[in-house]
Formats: sequence, C-alpha cells, structure tokens
Amino acid sequence: MTRKPRRLVPFLVVAVLGLTACTNAVGGAPSGVEIGPLTTAEATASALTSFAESAATRYQGGLKASDGSAFTVDVTATSTSEVFGTITVDGLGATITVLDKTLYLKGAPEFWAAMAARFGVSSGDGTALGNRWVKLPTVLLGIEFADIFTPDVVSQAAGKATKGDGALPDKTTKVAEVEGLEVPVDGGKVYLAKDAPHGVVAIALDEIGSAENTKARDLQVAVSDVSANINKIYTDLANGATKDLGTAIDALTTITQGGNRFDACGAPSCTLIVDITNPSKKAVKVHLKADWTGDNAPLGSCEQTVGPVQPGAAATMSCAITTPEWGSFYQRANSVPGSHPYGAVWTALALADPPDAKPLEERATAKPADTKSGREGESGHAVYAISYADSVWKYGVASARYWRDQAKEQLRGCLGTTKSVCTASLVTTAENPVSAYALATQLVATYKQENGECPAGQWVSCPK
Repeated sequence: MTRKPRRLVPFLVVAVLGLTACTNAVGGAPSGVEIGPLTTAEATASALTSFAESAATRYQGGLKASDGSAFTVDVTATSTSEVFGTITVDGLGATITVLDKTLYLKGAPEFWAAMAARFGVSSGDGTALGNRWVKLPTVLLGIEFADIFTPDVVSQAAGKATKGDGALPDKTTKVAEVEGLEVPVDGGKVYLAKDAPHGVVAIALDEIGSAENTKARDLQVAVSDVSANINKIYTDLANGATKDLGTAIDALTTITQGGNRFDACGAPSCTLIVDITNPSKKAVKVHLKADWTGDNAPLGSCEQTVGPVQPGAAATMSCAITTPEWGSFYQRANSVPGSHPYGAVWTALALADPPDAKPLEERATAKPADTKSGREGESGHAVYAISYADSVWKYGVASARYWRDQAKEQLRGCLGTTKSVCTASLVTTAENPVSAYALATQLVATYKQENGECPAGQWVSCPK
C-alpha cells in the first residue's frame, strides 16, 4: 500500500493583544466640596488671635482687686505693656500711667485722704499729694495693670472655647454695656461681634495676673481696638513722661520737715524759708510747695526744687510769693487798720527718679516699615497678609519668628467666611514694633480707600 504524501498547509497564527485603558473618570455631574460655617472654637480662636495682635486696646468696665476692692477702669494698654487712663477705687477716681511696670497715680485730695491707710503713705487730708503725680509700687494698689491688660496676655488668659463643636450662638448677650455672642472659654467668657470677622467686643475673666497679691478677679470689660492711633499714643506717653512724670512724688521716701520762717516780706514778694532733712538711704531731689493765704483768702503758691540731697543730709529751701494777690494784700494790710494775718501751708516731698522717655520717643517717631525691602528674619515683628481670590482678607502683625504659625491658625477662619482657598504671605519685618503696626495700619487704610471698607477679616487697625 502506497501512502500518499501529506500536504502541509501552513497556518497563520495571529496574536491579538487586548489593550485595556485606565481612567479615573466618575460618571455624573461634577460638584464642589461643601465648606461648612466656622465652629464656635474656630471663630473664637481666630478672634482671640487677632485680639492678641492689637497694638493698643481700650478696656472699659470693672474688676476686683486681690483684697476685694471694687475698681472701675477706662484704660488703654499697648502691646509693649504701657497702660494709661482713669480708674475708680471704691468710688474714688484717679488717673493712672504705667511705664516699664512702674505705676503713677494722680488723684484729688479726697482720693489720697481715703487711700492713705491702703497705700501706707502719710497724706493727712490729701492736700500734699492732691492733684499731683505720685509714684507707687503696684502691690500697694493691688493691681498689676501691665500683667492684666496687655492684649496678648489677655488673649492667653482667655484660652480656648470649652464648647466649640457647634456653630456660634444666634442671640447676643449684653455685658459691660455692649452686645456680643457669648462663648465660654477656659478663663471665663468672651463675647464676639455678631457679624464676621466676629472680633472680640467684651471679655469676662474669672481671674488674671501673675502674682496672688496683684491679680484681678471678676474682670468684666468692653474692648475696642485703637491701634490706628498708635503713633499718637506713644507721642502722648513720651510727652507725659517728660513733662508730668518727671516731677512725680516718691510717696515711699519721707522728708523730715523742720523749722520755718518768713523773710524779706514787702510789697513785691514774701519769702518762706524751711529746713529739711533726708533720712532715707538714697539721694533724692526735694520739691517744696507752699500755698499762701492772707486775711483768710488764697493768695497763690510758690515752689522750689533742690538736690539731690544726700542720705542723712540737711538742707534749707525757700520760695517767694510774687502774685498780684500778695501785692494787694500787703497794700491793704498797711493801709487798713486792724489785724491782717497771713501764712503759708507748705510741704517738702521727695521726687521720684524720672522715667526713661527715650523708648517712648523712638516708638512715637517710628515710620511705617518699608514694604520694598521685603526684609525677612526671626527678630522683630513681621507684617503678613492673608489673601483669597486675589484679594486681601486681613493684615496682621506678629513676632517675626512665629508669624507663620499665627497666620496658619487663621486660615480656617478665612476659608469659612470667604468660601475660597486662603494663603498667608510675608509683607516685611521691622525691628521697631510700632513700624510694623504703622505699616499694617497704612495698608488697611489704603485698602479701605480703594474698596470702601476694611479687608473682610480685619479687626486690628479698622476703626468701627
């Protein structure tokens, strides 16, 4: 059997590669991420951060000193811890200035007469110290104003919202004569403005202060930012330090007053001569003031300053009255028959060392920092901006070292109110804090001039 040869039929094998395409497309219409409103905690944190950035804040309200005495206050405090304004202590009024944590008080004779026992100073009926600036240790007043009213200290004492998950309350509450949204915080309560950016309008703290004998309790004050006036504030403080506080009385240094006599009394004048001794352990200047009367009517005053009088040393002081009233009295005494008594009530008081006005003068004359320099660094103060959608939300001032952290804490506040992505950027830094604040004030004013209102998130340097 013969086999037929097989015929080989070639096969074309075609390899088919299946290509699978990958995609992240999701079916349906695109939608944005919903940005919820600020929680109470977020709004409060942002408000207190802005509050801490204030160059100067005014406080109006009341508190209790460590000994329970009731105070009312209308004071302004700067970021560098100067404090000035008016107070009442148990209903008696006085003017105060605090420089470098040194307290100066000025009150009527009635104030000093009532406060003599409290302060431990000998003022009799208050005439000697009445209407004069007097230097006192803050512990005698029972209030350390710089530890209580410096803005960033107040912000830290307030702390965080204790019930912060929900939205801000709908209704306002009246406190210290203002209306605000009440928020419980670690240190008491803060009250926020109803409208964004929900700045702080009032504060109620259980206590504040660093030492037990100078703490304030039951502090309840309305607050307002006055940073826009910072240069004028320092100008006034510098002038006061030079003109008024330069002759302040040192209430804790006693001058021993000895004999007195009149000399060379005639129509033009009459001179009072007094003997004094400085029993203290330091050299002091001594100020003599005499109030004259004739026929039981006031004739005017005379003054003289001598010294420094060395510790334990004696000195003689004198001053002469030369007023028209004295001249009229002398002429009447020599032309009208009868008795014409005259005399002088005098005091010799130690003067306090004058405060150093140089730092105040430097701040008063500070110019706005230069934005063109774009200066960066970790010393001094930074001026920064938080922006959204090509617009500024707020300008801020913070420590140059920590400005990024401070700005970051406020980005959620910007996002929640603008519904836009927010970023922070450095404008510049300045060694002089007032230069930084002056620039921020200038930038806010320019924005307001161009847009008709302050940046949406601005509390500092935006007068309401």
